[in-house]
Amino acid sequence: MAQFCTKCGAPLAEGMKFCTGCGATQGGPPAPSAPAPVAQAPAAAVAAAPAAKSGSPILKIVLIVLGVLIFLGLLSAASCVYFYYTHVKPAVTEIKKKAQSFPTQVGTREVRPQPSAPPETPAPPAGPVVDTGVATYPGATPWGGGAQVSGPNATMKTQEYTTSDSLDQVLAFYKDKLGPSAMVTQSGGQAVVQVLGANGETTVAIKPDASTGKTHITINSIGK
Repeated sequence: MAQFCTKCGAPLAEGMKFCTGCGATQGGPPAPSAPAPVAQAPAAAVAAAPAAKSGSPILKIVLIVLGVLIFLGLLSAASCVYFYYTHVKPAVTEIKKKAQSFPTQVGTREVRPQPSAPPETPAPPAGPVVDTGVATYPGATPWGGGAQVSGPNATMKTQEYTTSDSLDQVLAFYKDKLGPSAMVTQSGGQAVVQVLGANGETTVAIKPDASTGKTHITINSIGK
């Protein structure tokens, strides 16, 4: 079978190990062929790849939503500012003006209690003083005019007095003056001293008067 040189293609005799034409060794593994060159993409194509990714519809939607939210936030802030300057601030200014127009009092107001007027003592009724024949309490003042009524068998005399002394002081005085036969009756803060005799009857009524702060003395004398 004819053989050919694997390198130059010259015919070889059977069994020859070397080519007579080029001297290449025969019978070994074929020389490795050179690798095919790898085609590289142009730089423009490589740079265009991220640009294609950036144009994704999802990214565009996210950017649009963010833009809408930012716009709504700015619109809300502008509305708040507008409401404050058109409604709140004028109302506050008006309240301040009204507050400044109110009269203010500086310092502490001094309150002086007015002294209470003493109770007025009513003037005693006018009239002549009647001598009842009974001792008058020392310092007592006649309370108006007395009364005297005369009948065929007896005469009655009445006279009132006032004093600043207490009921007990006045009672002790008349008990002493009218003697041991005098009868004393006390009831409801009042006292009556009474003497009955052959010539007549004497009664002394003693009563405190809260309106005047004094003690009233009424003397009744009935004689034949």
